[in-house]
Amino acid sequence: MIATLVVLGSASVPGRLWAQAPCPSLPPPTGPVIEVQPSQVADLPAIVDNAASGATILLHDGLYDLDGASLHITIPGLTLRSASGNREAVVLDGGYVSVELVSIQASDTTLADLTLQRAYYHPIHVSGPGTPISGVLIHNVHIIDPGEQAVKVNAVGEGTVDDSAVQCSHIELTDAGRVHIGNDCYTGGLDAHAATGWRVWRNHIEGFWCEYGLSEHGIHMWRASADTVVEENVIVDCARGIGFGLGSGADGHTGGIIRNNFVAAADGDLFASEYGFDAGIALWGAEGAAVYHNTIASTMAPFSSIEWRYIDTSVTIENNLTTGLIRDRGGSAVLTTNMENAPPSLFTDVASGDLHLVDPLSSPVGAATALPSGICDGDFDGQRRDASPDVGADEFGQPIFIDGFEFGTTNTWSAVFP
Repeated sequence: MIATLVVLGSASVPGRLWAQAPCPSLPPPTGPVIEVQPSQVADLPAIVDNAASGATILLHDGLYDLDGASLHITIPGLTLRSASGNREAVVLDGGYVSVELVSIQASDTTLADLTLQRAYYHPIHVSGPGTPISGVLIHNVHIIDPGEQAVKVNAVGEGTVDDSAVQCSHIELTDAGRVHIGNDCYTGGLDAHAATGWRVWRNHIEGFWCEYGLSEHGIHMWRASADTVVEENVIVDCARGIGFGLGSGADGHTGGIIRNNFVAAADGDLFASEYGFDAGIALWGAEGAAVYHNTIASTMAPFSSIEWRYIDTSVTIENNLTTGLIRDRGGSAVLTTNMENAPPSLFTDVASGDLHLVDPLSSPVGAATALPSGICDGDFDGQRRDASPDVGADEFGQPIFIDGFEFGTTNTWSAVFP
């Protein structure tokens, strides 16, 4: 077996290299293939409606102006992806007229290698059609300027959406899109209700805040969600970074793990907004959640870098590195070897979300508590943690493992991720 590693140089830390394992590409289609050109955009909703289970719809490069239409996926096993694999080359545009761009109501749906922009509400909306669905994969998509949440997940009756994933994607709210947000800043990156067993992995999420009102989180799992794994994401300039739960009882989250994430804020306009940088990781009604080896850094202090709240919250918070406070707002937490009030100078570039450590002699290096095997063996880059691990998401200068192969030491981040 041959592993391929792409290594890029870094101007910010001379002599050190970036080598995070790239996100995997999807395999070629195995079932029926339907190819669509931009000139067929008016027919695209019907093409999706009439596709057989197991089919792949390949969109050729170009702009697809949906002009008020939405794509409704109700057949299990359907894949919608670009023919080229270049997500920036295939653009589904709602023009703030299409209420949603893609509505998913079927198991084993894959949406990949596309750009979706300017939905009136949600570019992607996933919901169970009265019965549970699972196996939804959102992979390598670029979502720009949603009118509300970028990826909305919710149950319809007993129709939960479980065992699914959002990965390797770039989700952003820009200054141009922010003026279209209403309802007291009712927006956010991924917003999921009653969702069990989701993995949210290697996404770059940025810009979810408003001048007035408090945005939801870059990643928010709540209202009876459970067992979510949130790992190796970069979240930049969002009013709230990662959230499990939003209150007691039915609004809470059960179980789950948040590990090896970078959460950063440096935008002066965010800090000057009504709520500023509110929280990096917020655990509100989170029962049995674990928060390991995350780095939360900002150039101005947030209300909380990490916080827990409400009587039914019981969490473990261990080996996290923050420039702000880890705050008790109710409930219970077991805290071990966290570092608060760290200087931003510890990190390569807070503004871009590059929270790699710059100095092998800095205080987080070698200062963490070693966790049992299988809990957090690697870091943000997939580098092995050693017997004296570092506090935070970055393990300075350890070998990287890809498919069992060991490569050289690394310690910087590429602006192209992902």
